[in-house]
Amino acid sequence: MEVCATTRTAINKREIPTSLAALVGLVAMAVLGAMASAQATRVLSIEQITVAPFPYNLIASPRDATVAWVYDERGARNVWIAGPAAGGGYSSKRLTPYTADDGTDIVDLAWNGDGKTLFYTRGGDGGGRTPVNPMSLPEGPKGGEIWAVSIDGNAPRLIGQGQSASPSPNGDRVVFLRSGQPWVAPANSPGEPAILFRDRGQVNSFAWSPDGTRVAFVTVRPQHSIVGVYDFAKKSIHWISPGIDKDTDPVWSPDGRRIAFLRLPSDEGARFVSNREGYPWEIWIADESTGEGKRIWRAKPGVGSRFRELFNSKSSVFWTAGDRLVFPWEVTGWVRLYSISVSGGEPTLVTPGQSEIFGAELNNERTEFVYSSNQDDIDHRHIWVLPAGDGAPHQVTTGKGVEDYPVITNDNRILALRGEARSPMRPVLVDAKGMVDLAPQAIPADFPAADLVEPQLVTFKAPDGLTVHAQLFIPKGRTNKGPALIFFHGGPTNRQMFASWDPFETHTHLYEANQYLANHGYVVLSVNYRGGSGYGFEYRAPPGFGAEGASELNDIIGAANYLLSRPDVDPKRLGVWGGSYGGRMASLAMASAPQFFAVGVDYAGVHNWLKMPGFTPANDSAAKLAYESSAIAHVDNWKAPVLLMHGDADPTVPFEQTTELAAELRKRGIPVDYVMIPDEVHFLLKHSSWNRVFDKTREYLDQHLK
Repeated sequence: MEVCATTRTAINKREIPTSLAALVGLVAMAVLGAMASAQATRVLSIEQITVAPFPYNLIASPRDATVAWVYDERGARNVWIAGPAAGGGYSSKRLTPYTADDGTDIVDLAWNGDGKTLFYTRGGDGGGRTPVNPMSLPEGPKGGEIWAVSIDGNAPRLIGQGQSASPSPNGDRVVFLRSGQPWVAPANSPGEPAILFRDRGQVNSFAWSPDGTRVAFVTVRPQHSIVGVYDFAKKSIHWISPGIDKDTDPVWSPDGRRIAFLRLPSDEGARFVSNREGYPWEIWIADESTGEGKRIWRAKPGVGSRFRELFNSKSSVFWTAGDRLVFPWEVTGWVRLYSISVSGGEPTLVTPGQSEIFGAELNNERTEFVYSSNQDDIDHRHIWVLPAGDGAPHQVTTGKGVEDYPVITNDNRILALRGEARSPMRPVLVDAKGMVDLAPQAIPADFPAADLVEPQLVTFKAPDGLTVHAQLFIPKGRTNKGPALIFFHGGPTNRQMFASWDPFETHTHLYEANQYLANHGYVVLSVNYRGGSGYGFEYRAPPGFGAEGASELNDIIGAANYLLSRPDVDPKRLGVWGGSYGGRMASLAMASAPQFFAVGVDYAGVHNWLKMPGFTPANDSAAKLAYESSAIAHVDNWKAPVLLMHGDADPTVPFEQTTELAAELRKRGIPVDYVMIPDEVHFLLKHSSWNRVFDKTREYLDQHLK
């Protein structure tokens, strides 16, 4: 641009005829236009787009305004902290020294009660519970370990094998899990961990009493789960109103004398189907000292009878300072917050509007909530504040971005994670001036924001009349017909894609992949198909969904028809791709709507419901319907070549799902290519694995669509 400016100045100083000046002006504009076009269409590598770190596990200190989080820095996960700076705002730093993209995860970040130490689980999969070996090391798989790091910058200290550390509010000890059993260790001094007690179930969900002398827990047994309390002084366990159902989410009263918990029916319904209604769930309160309890409320039959948790929260039940319980309920068809007296009665709706709540946190005084919601902005999430007593909620963030996982500090400052269309997810302070980045230095200076596109929010009609929500990525400079893709995310329950970087790490990677494909010339339609969250109960739990009839095929057909109606899409060059349940959607598209698609890419897809762990059809008729709802039942219709990708250590979707589909397609002469990633899991642990999957996706699509 500097060269062009100089050239324009030189031209303007010359005395030339008007017609020639006009011609020169046109030439100059053409040159500028060509340069701008060249800049707009700069081809990026996947490494350039995925260079920014991803933040998660944002938590506030129990003592002051400091916050901590984990940054995934191109596969090297590290603990960061930020606190108020002398001149205003926040200053931040990294606490841990990890540098390798070695597939070693960090989860379950937790502050010690004294606010001086942070605990975390490092390694393993599924929160450290499952040993993994994504680097294929000769010594074999390794599970999670509990580590501690002090905020003063000392080197991290190994506590021992385990996961899910829960430090005492007194700051003297930390309890954690090892193979489903509770262990305890000193919090701030060396000392060997010891088993706290032995239980015949699998223990989880620690909840400390306010004075730190007792810890509540849940033990999951084969047919039910119950809440117990361990007393450190008495070295004893007693049970809290045990029953035959699934008790969960224990929460202490402010005075430490009572415990509230949820009682969910043992029959939670089959997986991979709509599960629209069930035996109603309940709220119980018990005297902690005696364990005697009573039900204070039961959900109504029908919509809302199955419990819908706050997916982005550490808890789904909150005991406020006014002796009221706040909890989510879906009775109106939307996940909203309700408040009820601990003595019972009818609950009061406290978050009105046709919208959903995702993450919520109660401040230390138990007087105020901060939560994320899509109220008045269905395709985004923003932060709201709600008084725990009387008072209406009010919105504190707005805009085209997404804010989620809010926290509230000891002095009531609000922080959250925020992402936008061209700006990656990052931790921010929410104040009167807007949103202030906590660690701007963590975003690389060469991050290619200017080369990315801003996706458009679109809707289209499925053949059965449902309005489907999606985001449309249009390549810069696209003026004629070209290749296009339909993308489907995984889940889909509790999942929703945005026109921005995403607070869920896997979806951030997938958003980056769609930006990458758009940068390489593809129109991409990213579909929030039925079964996903954000659009209410009827959208999330539609009739005939999944193994009960594959009603989501309507969304595939609707998406294809929408793209084919566009003047910038070549109908002969339409592809489909997705991962996990999105892989199921890609395979279903190629098997049941083959007339639309020239190629497909399927990462870890579900192709045969009858071979999915956890799916048990109720009878022969349900089993037959489940098979007919699977792509494997319709491979005779399949026409397009397909790329299948899967990690062979996937504990979520069995590797057999891929090998069985490949065998059936080969029998029918369908071209099958594959990428197998040895020792990788479902949610890929290595940054390089994600980049490899996306590069292979783009190369395969180029081969067949360009």
